[in-house]
Amino acid sequence: MPCYAIDFGTSNSLLSYVADNGAITPVPLDLNSSKVLRSLLYTPRQHTWFFGNEAINEYVSNDGEGRFLRSIKKFLPEPSYIGTTIHNQNLNISDLVAVFLGEMRRRANEFTGMNVESVVLGRPALYSLEKEHDALAEGRMRKAAEQAGFKEIRFCPEPVAAGLDYTTNSKEERIVLIADFGGGTSDFTLMKAHAGDYSQEDILGLSGVFLAGDALDGVMMKDFIAPHFGSQFQYKLPGSSNVLSFPRGLLKKMCSPAHITHLREKDTWEFLQHIGKFALSEADERHIAHLYALVENQLGFPLFNEIEKTKVRLGKIEATEFDYQALGVSIQQPVANTGFRSSVTSTVDEIMSTMNGVFTQSGLTPASVAQVVLTGGTSQFPLIRERLSETFGADKLREHNIYESVVNGLARFARR
Repeated sequence: MPCYAIDFGTSNSLLSYVADNGAITPVPLDLNSSKVLRSLLYTPRQHTWFFGNEAINEYVSNDGEGRFLRSIKKFLPEPSYIGTTIHNQNLNISDLVAVFLGEMRRRANEFTGMNVESVVLGRPALYSLEKEHDALAEGRMRKAAEQAGFKEIRFCPEPVAAGLDYTTNSKEERIVLIADFGGGTSDFTLMKAHAGDYSQEDILGLSGVFLAGDALDGVMMKDFIAPHFGSQFQYKLPGSSNVLSFPRGLLKKMCSPAHITHLREKDTWEFLQHIGKFALSEADERHIAHLYALVENQLGFPLFNEIEKTKVRLGKIEATEFDYQALGVSIQQPVANTGFRSSVTSTVDEIMSTMNGVFTQSGLTPASVAQVVLTGGTSQFPLIRERLSETFGADKLREHNIYESVVNGLARFARR
């Protein structure tokens, strides 16, 4: 039966059509005929949704009214995430993902002229290190796919799919490491590449962690940008001699591209408005006013978009300036490459430590690896490249279909 292969990513999503005869056709999902649909949702009013680049355009034209959602994949393994209220309607994480998958399926059906009800979905090597949370995330994805109209649903780990895409034309047997650095996760598969069909025995090691591009952006936000939004805010309540600081839990939300919109939730917003009355300095008053503008005008997406651009610039030059001007917000913050690299070192260390899990599982060493195949946009980050070069040697690093290898491999998995 015909099938769709879907790479639902934290930042970008793609879909390919696998026909009965095995032919694979990438489906253009964005309105500009691009195969890549950015994983963005925007709803200005009830029963009206926009997706991808169109979501950004509509969000801007509506002056930020409504709800703008990004990185929703990150909520899948969180047991505490019970959902959010949008236009007075309670939506859980499966509901939100179903809206996006349903639109992908609708556009694909329109393109193929078929009513496809079978799907192979990519999933991270691990949604979570906790088995219960990992199972919860896959269950939520399955429910979302069912709500989107799919009746036959199968899963394939994303780094395995990337490996299938890379090794399709392999002539000789060798050990390869597939390193998939995306927006939300960094995934690793150690496998034997060879000619012919593949089996489970060819997978020698599999590991992953929910740290990638979004986490690097979050570090820049925390260490360089968040002080302009009150992360160091201090206040003293009436009748108390205790000096209180900005809550760590709210700082964590502020520094997450996925969670920053939650600062708008009723209880949180009322708390922020309350403590702002008791600022201890003019600087604190100015910074909390920036935060109010950020929350009221829903500037989370454009703010992190500028942070990502700053991160990319730092990969090419020694220093730059984060310059952000918006409604009620004016920030010019110098960012030096050396300072940023120091800030993200612990995050990159954790990613590299996770990678080493495939060698613990297999009993092999990095010296056994003939090639390291890089995919995903965050694989371009210089510090990650340097650490991989130190471990394996720069001559072993290969780029392969940075954005399309996973969906290509999922389609091959579906065909088999």
